[in-house]
Amino acid sequence: MLRSIAAIIVSYATMFVFFFATFTGCYLALGTERVFQTDSYEVSMVWIVVALVVSLLGSMVGGYICGLISRNMRTCQVFAFIVFFLGLLACIPAMKRNPDAPNVRAGEVSSLEAMGLAVSPMWLHLLTPVVSAAGVLLGARMKGRGEAA
Repeated sequence: MLRSIAAIIVSYATMFVFFFATFTGCYLALGTERVFQTDSYEVSMVWIVVALVVSLLGSMVGGYICGLISRNMRTCQVFAFIVFFLGLLACIPAMKRNPDAPNVRAGEVSSLEAMGLAVSPMWLHLLTPVVSAAGVLLGARMKGRGEAA
């Protein structure tokens, strides 16, 4: 039981660090003009694709780590549910976004400002938890296949 709890905590922390580092790096590499639509805080299609790929890869890493530590697919399934549920909870603030917030962007924006002002399509907020949960399960299966070989 303790091993399963530790696996979930370490895996979630690993995912957090992976996401923070990777999204920050991608934002810096792409630059403001490719992350956002012209003169807007609405994210570009390039950023949407990057976000989905990073979400999948980071979740796969988390699932692999969870499988590695727990040695139990059931724990990985619980972890996938936790990732899905917390991802849905993260959608709530996006649904309550202030319609009077500024949507006109002028010049360069720091990554912290961008996170606060970025406007993503609602379907992306709802798709990301699904992609992340699937990534956890894929990563866990990859770990499981490595033991069978």
